[in-house]
Amino acid sequence: MEAEKPGSSLEPVGGSLMTRGSFLFVESNTTGTGELLMKRARLLGFETYLVTRNPARYPFLRDSVAQVIEAETLSPDELVGVAAKLSGLAGMYSSSDYFVEAASSAAMAMGLPASNPQAIATCRNKWKQAAELQRQSIPIPETRLANSLRDVENILAQATLPVVVKPASGSGSSGVRLCDSAAAAIKAFDSAKSALQDQVDLPSPDILIQQYVEGREYSAEIIACDGALHCLGILAKHKGPPPCFVEVGHDFPAPLPEPSLQELASFASGAVSALGLEFGPTHVEFVIAESGPVIIEVNPRLAGGMIPVMLSHALGTSILDMVIKLYAGEGFTPPHASARAGAIRFRLAPTSGKLRRLSFSRDPDPTVPETGLLKSEGGDVQIKGDFRDRVAYAVGVADELDAAAAAADRMIDSIEMDIEKAAGESDKQDPGLGEGRWALHPEAMKLLAPPIEISRDGRLLQHQAAIDEAHLVMLADQGLISMAAAAGLLTHILHLQDEGFQSLEGRDAPRGVYLAYEAELAARAGPDKAGWLHLARSRNDLNATISLLVLRGAASSISQQIGIAQGALLQRVEEASSLVAPLYSQYQIALPGSPGHYLLGVFFALGRERQRLHSLLEDIRSCPMGAGAGGGTSMPIDPLKTASLLGFEEPSFNSLDAVASRDHHLHGLSIFASISTLLSRVAQDLQVWTTREFALIDVPRNLAGGSSMLPQKKNPFLLEHIKGSASTVIGAYVSAATATCKAPFSNSIEASNYGCSPLRLSEEALQRAIILTSLIVKYMSFNVNSMRDHLEDGSSMTAVAAERMTSRGIPFREAHTQIGEIAQRLSQDSCATQRRSELASQLAGVFPASLEECRDALQFGGGPGKRSTDDQLSVAKTLFRNMELKCAEISERWAHAEAHCKWRVKELIDKRRST
Repeated sequence: MEAEKPGSSLEPVGGSLMTRGSFLFVESNTTGTGELLMKRARLLGFETYLVTRNPARYPFLRDSVAQVIEAETLSPDELVGVAAKLSGLAGMYSSSDYFVEAASSAAMAMGLPASNPQAIATCRNKWKQAAELQRQSIPIPETRLANSLRDVENILAQATLPVVVKPASGSGSSGVRLCDSAAAAIKAFDSAKSALQDQVDLPSPDILIQQYVEGREYSAEIIACDGALHCLGILAKHKGPPPCFVEVGHDFPAPLPEPSLQELASFASGAVSALGLEFGPTHVEFVIAESGPVIIEVNPRLAGGMIPVMLSHALGTSILDMVIKLYAGEGFTPPHASARAGAIRFRLAPTSGKLRRLSFSRDPDPTVPETGLLKSEGGDVQIKGDFRDRVAYAVGVADELDAAAAAADRMIDSIEMDIEKAAGESDKQDPGLGEGRWALHPEAMKLLAPPIEISRDGRLLQHQAAIDEAHLVMLADQGLISMAAAAGLLTHILHLQDEGFQSLEGRDAPRGVYLAYEAELAARAGPDKAGWLHLARSRNDLNATISLLVLRGAASSISQQIGIAQGALLQRVEEASSLVAPLYSQYQIALPGSPGHYLLGVFFALGRERQRLHSLLEDIRSCPMGAGAGGGTSMPIDPLKTASLLGFEEPSFNSLDAVASRDHHLHGLSIFASISTLLSRVAQDLQVWTTREFALIDVPRNLAGGSSMLPQKKNPFLLEHIKGSASTVIGAYVSAATATCKAPFSNSIEASNYGCSPLRLSEEALQRAIILTSLIVKYMSFNVNSMRDHLEDGSSMTAVAAERMTSRGIPFREAHTQIGEIAQRLSQDSCATQRRSELASQLAGVFPASLEECRDALQFGGGPGKRSTDDQLSVAKTLFRNMELKCAEISERWAHAEAHCKWRVKELIDKRRST
């Protein structure tokens, strides 16, 4: 079927067109609402003009939607000159991010309605925007500015991965990438600098590196008029696969409670006000993180992505008309509150190539008022990782959001698309590979070599690409392959990384992920060129190196999470060390202690585990690359260079040891098992202490659950997850050790596959346990009165009384016996206060006057006394600070190695281009 034209469902103004004067558009967005705005302006009775520096950017101009004027659109003076020649000019507006500032300046100079150009300039430069929002205490991600590779290296040395790299003045997710390694960030930096060149022929020298904020993404659509801000609604975003941030859908209203929507509208409006935007539409993007909403960016223009079209259908009034009338000085009337729900869904092109067929296979029903094709059959599609990857959209509208979303999903799922892949991107068999004659039985392949899934295999592919880069640089430096051959392969590897290896998604891998990856390189570069990649190496040393990089990353990640947990422990120690709580032995009250004393004990135990992890990371010094299949190679390679580029300190000394040994993995898994055991013991204590019988602590409702049958119950079930995770982690160690113990001392599937594969499951389970522990420690509350009540009978103070009796010359064993007999004679029928009074009376002179006095007397041997606890806390802070520095140092060393490798890769590619 033929797709509905974009915007055709928006009703005409009606009747004959009335004349309202002229309206000047300054440039336009190319795939969103720019064309629709011009059409709506004509329907509203305006003589419509478009001023542009390049009419060829707008294919829709063939439909005569506007009279075209060519001029330099970045110059307000040029725009004023153009505008002055138009009769009856009523308004001037730009739907393009890149020209909204110039349009505003020119409109203000002409006395037309416009927003403050300085406020727009601040918004358009996202570095200045971030600084202003931060200055006004509005939450934003940690943001740094990078103009050079050296800037990137310095930022990454201090940043916590993952980070987001993006141009400071970009739009439509162009050049925006999520990076979970230094290498990825450096590649993203290089790409971002030219991301806008092919769109609007503008440079982007300023690049931002932001801390990635985990959470669901939303947007607020706001229109400002006469100093008042009107929020049209809060929308929930749907994103495509990382590392890109392509928006593939929006839901209106966001599925949140009404009070939350109002709070978010107020939050977004606060950011708009803080930036001085007092006129026109604003598109505010934010994430709801664990700590609350965080502004990602504020855009001083109408939303893109056909959002205004969807909102127009849902609100029952044209948002485009509102904006045109606003800029024509006709004021603004907010839409009625009785809105329906709306959803928009996009389809992305799966690959680059010639678009042979694109159509919807079903007719839209009444719940789908709008569909559109964003690409034309016969044209070329280029995957950019931004808004230009969209090929079609569908809008659903209904009384309920679920029905609207389902309608949009059904329609967009009916898209039929056929793309003829570009040369070099077709699926080819692995050409010329020595293993090509081995075809795995289909049933065996289904069990042992499932199709590639980026969500599962992405990390492995990232490590594979990093090793390839280091290996090719080394081969070129040694003169074993030509610089041109190395640079050509490196270029294709960079493209694969930039694409997030998406071309391998779903690819059959009958002989493993590596050979499927190598086949893709061969298809892109040609088999003759790709054949150089495997010179002087084997899958054996490759797998051994990848397994160490995976272990290194897992151990580092667990260490970082332990650091977060230790930070939470120290924070609670500060407030809890002055409290009094029972100190238990075999679940029986022993002495007065404090929650701070207990938490410090956990801190020190975790600290030793973290030190063991750090020692493991320091011990992963030798890089297996160069060991080949276990017997080295006859080629004069430089394995030290490869090792250094991958962040290792030295190559392996013995080729057999390099491919056969998996002791580092077993050591790492044993540390993981020890950590999980410790956390399980702590969780057991905390779970017991939440019971009514103990009632020492309370867990907040958002970290607990209820009962499906018993309405009075509050279950601290997260503690059970912590304890249950230990079984997974310990089981992973046992599994790896069992797989390795009967394997020969050479490369073998038992050791390299079954001996290493449990690491991922173990890491995930342990990460979960540590994070849950951190959350509970951070937010649990202490029941101060209950803790004191358990100690009220004074029995816990008798040990200190017995020790004090020794200062009077009474042997401790005799004092122990005497006090024991006194305690036994106390009537259990009397209240706790009375029993304590009787003890104080019979042990006058030695019985502590208060629980605090008794606790503080326990200051030797690391006891809970205040002086002792203060000393422990001082030591803990020093240990924590030193370990944080050690971990930062090792992370910086790896980041420097990645950055240096990337620099060498870039150097080789640039040399090839210049020759």
